[in-house]
Amino acid sequence: MNPKKVLLLGALLLVPVLVFLLLKGFGTNHYDLRYYFPVVTDEGEALVQNGDTVFRKIPDFKLTNQEGKTISQRDLDNSVYVANFFFTSCQGICKKMSSQMTRVHDRFKNDPSIKIVSYSVDPERDSVAALEQYANMYNADPKSWYFLTGPKKEIYDLAQHGYVLPVQEGPDGTVDFVHSEKFILVDKDKFVRVIYDGTSQKDVDRLITEITVLQHAYKQNEK
Repeated sequence: MNPKKVLLLGALLLVPVLVFLLLKGFGTNHYDLRYYFPVVTDEGEALVQNGDTVFRKIPDFKLTNQEGKTISQRDLDNSVYVANFFFTSCQGICKKMSSQMTRVHDRFKNDPSIKIVSYSVDPERDSVAALEQYANMYNADPKSWYFLTGPKKEIYDLAQHGYVLPVQEGPDGTVDFVHSEKFILVDKDKFVRVIYDGTSQKDVDRLITEITVLQHAYKQNEK
């Protein structure tokens, strides 16, 4: 047999073994997702309590979804969720992001413990009606994919101080949020666990896989 064919066959036979070892590692906590954004002291050091680094949690909020309902962190209790920031009139990366987010939505649409939260950074124009029309374009189930609008200051404070996304000062001296292409994976305890490029199919593939990893870890901890 051709040596190249032998090597290819050997590599193909190794794939199931590697997958098994990887999944076994998940089950024994050999693989875990990191935490982002440690709390920083006045001295600029990461805060440590009882030997563990303290990380920021996403703060609570009260905003309005595409159905006109008030949504807060309570609606996300016991849920893993993916967050992103967008605006409906965006003709560039927002459409790419929403198309990629649809893949996440479709993959987990039958799992009530997985949700998506899309915050509008143009709340003055993104009314409930505008959000509903936009959500319908992507067949978003309002029970699991929230498109949110509300006071601009609240959304921008949440983006800057909760999700630690970049903002810049506008020409009139106000804070003008630069919307991000990032997808942010938040766990059930409201900690940020991974940040992805929401325009990248490869990164969103990884996001889908790592949501499953997080789910598996929770199931293991329940045993």
